[in-house]
Amino acid sequence: MKKNEIKIEPGIRYFSDFKNSPTLNKFRFQNGILAKEIAGCGATTFALENDEPTIICSPRNELLKNKHEQYPHTLMVVGGVFKPEIENYLKGNDCPKILTSFDSLYKVLDCVGNNPNYRVIVDEFQCVLSDSSFKSEVEMRMLADLKQFPNVTYLSATPILDKYLEQIDIFKDMDFYQMNWAEKEIINVLRERTPNPLAAAVDIVRNYQNGVYPFLIIDGKPVYSTECVIFLNSVNNIVNIIKQTGLLPDEVNIIVGNSEDNDKQIAKIGKGFKRGRIPLRGEEHKKYTLCTSTAYAGCDFYSTTASTFAISDCNRINTSIDIATELIQIAGRQRLDENPFRRYVQFIYNTNAGDVTDEEFFAELEQKTNLSIEEINSNNRETGALRQKRIKDNIKLQKINKYTESYTMYDESEKKFVFNDMAKISQIYNHDVQKHGYRNGVVIRKQLSESGFDVSINQQYQEYEESLKHLIQKETFEERMKYYCDYKAKGEFTFDALAISMEKQHPEVKHYYDLLGGKRIKALNYKESNLKKEINNNQLDGRVRYELHKRILLFPFEATIPEAKRILQEVYDTVGVKGTATATGWDKYSVGFQKTKDDINGKRVNIIRIQGIKGF
Repeated sequence: MKKNEIKIEPGIRYFSDFKNSPTLNKFRFQNGILAKEIAGCGATTFALENDEPTIICSPRNELLKNKHEQYPHTLMVVGGVFKPEIENYLKGNDCPKILTSFDSLYKVLDCVGNNPNYRVIVDEFQCVLSDSSFKSEVEMRMLADLKQFPNVTYLSATPILDKYLEQIDIFKDMDFYQMNWAEKEIINVLRERTPNPLAAAVDIVRNYQNGVYPFLIIDGKPVYSTECVIFLNSVNNIVNIIKQTGLLPDEVNIIVGNSEDNDKQIAKIGKGFKRGRIPLRGEEHKKYTLCTSTAYAGCDFYSTTASTFAISDCNRINTSIDIATELIQIAGRQRLDENPFRRYVQFIYNTNAGDVTDEEFFAELEQKTNLSIEEINSNNRETGALRQKRIKDNIKLQKINKYTESYTMYDESEKKFVFNDMAKISQIYNHDVQKHGYRNGVVIRKQLSESGFDVSINQQYQEYEESLKHLIQKETFEERMKYYCDYKAKGEFTFDALAISMEKQHPEVKHYYDLLGGKRIKALNYKESNLKKEINNNQLDGRVRYELHKRILLFPFEATIPEAKRILQEVYDTVGVKGTATATGWDKYSVGFQKTKDDINGKRVNIIRIQGIKGF
């Protein structure tokens, strides 16, 4: 693979700025791989607005729809659009701009032919790798079709490791252009590992429902994030979150792939729920946007207050989110500079409890590879009805199993069974993501830093991270109470705002603080059982003092030891204090307690003398 660097000088933020660049003002997409390095730099916009006939091929229909709405002069070719419509569009355009899906590209190429005036842009081409566990046949057909086309640019902001590209025949000898931008926007990745990421997503929604929002302090005032965009692995995740939180149809925007199965799942939520669309600039955004991978790549959000959450439940390897790649895509989705929360992504993930060691994984991979080769050879030897049955069985099983059991694939164009290299590479890729991405915190930090993310603590925005933490973390009572007391003790505006936010989530922390104060709570080790006991004792003490005050009307008060014990025991029994009264027990409730002797009826006896009752 031949590598070339394209340096982007300071002052250039978007591809559209190249016309002002002394070195790039005549920029044209080259044949090969273009690693644009950063998301949201306007590469597809540049391709749609330049004077070159262009076919933009995308793995996500939602991306195509989003771009088509922004550029209505384009032709969108997906399922249901056929060659006559494409041909009519081409006749009436001097500079055609066609948006097509991976699986519809062949229709466009059939109409265009090998016309050297056209350029094909394969946008977000990293999906060729990440999606191969479930749609590799589509991608392999697309790559085969593109081998015959003269001008093709594979475009992505995803830093795919070279070792994966070099295992794919079409890419290994291709020119590789790496863009190096002098000015890069720093996105802060706030990471949170939790045993149950989906439960954390439910908590996020519930907190938003209760008016508990993350916030930033800007110009001395809190600015609240009143919208949230949550990226998830599956439609089933979205359905569960909506059911658990009771969201209404007019509150939530569901952005998922256009399929009958997705529509059926969403319809089961209840009346009024349906697939949504990404609002264009200036259009109203709903409070909650729940997305699957259909919106990870290339789609634009124009919310002014939305926070972004990426939820990764990697219990199944083929649904894992690559922390170094997908986060780049997700981070680039919020487009408006006026949204102060666009510079943050909250990444919530778990680890795969059943994950295997590298040795176990590659031993299993070798066994699966050998079994697949035997199966391929056996299937290709068969003829007649049995061969046809094996073809049907293979196609059906791979749609269900997604190459988890073998790499055997029937190639319709070759009319034979073949080894699916793409599915194997994809499985290795996903293993590396889980094994070395999710479980190893050092690698997470290193990967994110290499991808242009800021993973350091930014003190200026500490309150945002703190407020997010309390939205998501399953804190113990002791941890929560300590945070609250610390915030109250600091007494600064930022920490007061954090304390108020905690009070909305957990009113009990304010109750305990108001009754006991921070110092006493700390002395009781922040334990709720200790605080309840302390408050109960304080309440009992108050009732004891009140009853004693009712019985003693004149002060100073004097009584013999037996009489003092009798009075205090009566009060204990009335109030419900357990234990036996003692003379010195008066000291707890009285002012000016004194134990002395006095002459009574000619005898020297022990007495107690007090000046009053505490609190009266």
